[in-house]
Amino acid sequence: MERLRLTIGDSGIAEVVLDRPPANAIDLVTLAEVKEAAQALSLDRSVRVVLLKSALEHIFAGGFDLDFLGESWDEILPMIRAFHEAANAWVRIPSPTIAVIRGHAAGGGCELALACDFRVMARGRATIGVPEVKLGLLPSGGGTTRLPRLIGRAAALDLLLRGRLIGADEAERIGLINVATEPQDLDRVAQELAAELAALPPLAIREIKRCVDLGLDGPLSAGFALEERGNLALAATADAREGVAAFTERRPPRFKGA
Repeated sequence: MERLRLTIGDSGIAEVVLDRPPANAIDLVTLAEVKEAAQALSLDRSVRVVLLKSALEHIFAGGFDLDFLGESWDEILPMIRAFHEAANAWVRIPSPTIAVIRGHAAGGGCELALACDFRVMARGRATIGVPEVKLGLLPSGGGTTRLPRLIGRAAALDLLLRGRLIGADEAERIGLINVATEPQDLDRVAQELAAELAALPPLAIREIKRCVDLGLDGPLSAGFALEERGNLALAATADAREGVAAFTERRPPRFKGA
């Protein structure tokens, strides 16, 4: 891959590192590689958690690479559709995903972070938001759909309509990120969260994520049906028996993903 690096550690913690200097601007090649990485991670049953990071110190990811618009505005629709495909593939990764945000995450960078399950962000100069309105455009990588679902309509419109870029503390307060941390602690906090998630039973983790994602798109009755089927399936697993036995015997469980 040209624009990102994918590694999977022995503990099942995978890292996808965006690396397109100087600003990790998002183009069709980047989106194709993000989609390819997501599909590979979805098929690898050894993966317990995925970290999405940047190789650049001051940028998580920028927005669309606008250079292509100088050639032809006709290219904007394929770009939008490619972003939807990449972000949707990332959302469908069955294991938990964590965006590790050390630098600015504006526009498409914010939308990539929104496609993750958790967002951990460094305080300081880093900002996050969707400023496309200031270009006479709108966020088209899921910003108008995933952002209000995450933080509510009012808070989302405040960012979308004003194009505001906010720091980690405000982002944490409104629920856009999960944890705001000091820059020197960012990697440690992200790794601790990843290790915590990786130690939990992977089958239950994946089923919970599936129920939440599918349940948000349907009525409550459909969500209840998902819970019933999911728990019946999990009840037949060795991990469920181990979890109950460990709780009864007051010892740490040893989950095997089976």
